[in-house]
Amino acid sequence: MKKRLYLVGNIFTQNHAFRDYIIRFIQADGALSSIEYFLEADRNFFAELENRLAYNDKIYVISNKNSFTLIGKLLCTILDDKLVLKEQMLIPSQCEDFTKDSYLLMVKNATVNIIQVQESQALPQKLLLDSTTKQKLHFFDTEVKEVIELLKPLAKQYDVELAFSQIVDKWVEVEIRCNTYGSIDKFVEIAKQRHPSHIIVSKDLVRHIINALIKTDQKITLAESCTGGLLAYYFTTHAGVSSVFEGSVVTYSNILKENWLAVENTTLVDNGAVSEAVVSEMCEGALSISKADYALAVSGVAGPDGGSDEKPVGTVVIGVRSEKYEKIVTCHFNGDRNYIQQQSALTALKMLVLVDKKVFFNK
Repeated sequence: MKKRLYLVGNIFTQNHAFRDYIIRFIQADGALSSIEYFLEADRNFFAELENRLAYNDKIYVISNKNSFTLIGKLLCTILDDKLVLKEQMLIPSQCEDFTKDSYLLMVKNATVNIIQVQESQALPQKLLLDSTTKQKLHFFDTEVKEVIELLKPLAKQYDVELAFSQIVDKWVEVEIRCNTYGSIDKFVEIAKQRHPSHIIVSKDLVRHIINALIKTDQKITLAESCTGGLLAYYFTTHAGVSSVFEGSVVTYSNILKENWLAVENTTLVDNGAVSEAVVSEMCEGALSISKADYALAVSGVAGPDGGSDEKPVGTVVIGVRSEKYEKIVTCHFNGDRNYIQQQSALTALKMLVLVDKKVFFNK
């Protein structure tokens, strides 16, 4: 059974912030198999929806006000049904469930939730919930091929399905889905027992980091250059982060690296801003001004311009530092500017959890 999302209306191709909000809302209880966009009164949508109803799918149709009743008429045509007035909206009489601006319908083999939305307004209730049992674990310090070899036999034993994705080098995200007679809890328990220093079980690694810091009463700060605050964004999207996150200093220029983070001018002149020496001093400066327990720092060439033979586009130096430990690495990423920035920020997160396994790998 696949979970599909159709966004019907011009607003979804124009208002990206609103569109992304809706996608997060729909995916809150499980990932989507597909997302498709259609303009208002697009005949292709009606053909696509009618074709998809033959499958055993869960379908969300998100509509603006202009298309909401028209979609109901289409469903009535398929069902040989009629529209009735409920909760100040016209909906098919055969609806399984409904609430304001949202109704649920069984059509052929599919279950469909039609939801009417409006910008800057609270979203209506979802009536089609994903009951598929899922869990996610993060496997560190191991190549994806080896992770597959380690976990596949265990998955067969406990009747679960695994999907593997390499987030960055030696960070493999494993999504676990339960078959009819499977046991995700037992699979996770045994996997964690066998690889305690490699596995973190969490649907969201940043949320896990925040919870670990709260539990140990520790704080983190950031010093960013080429990532431009992306790491800070990863943290501050989570509620409750203020108790552990001291802040981020985005020092794009050398002048601010000197004045805000106390990076020595001679260090910058002798090594360049994209260097392990500079990133080490960025970490030190961030810890000094924040009094936090951990600091992450990033400086690099995200492109598409600015590279050199010595430091081509994709060269990024990342550092993590605590009172007892410091690790600085030079990475070489491929991709466009945004993907290089994202790989840089994700690698910094990976380095953070590996710097103190007693804190971040505890159950």
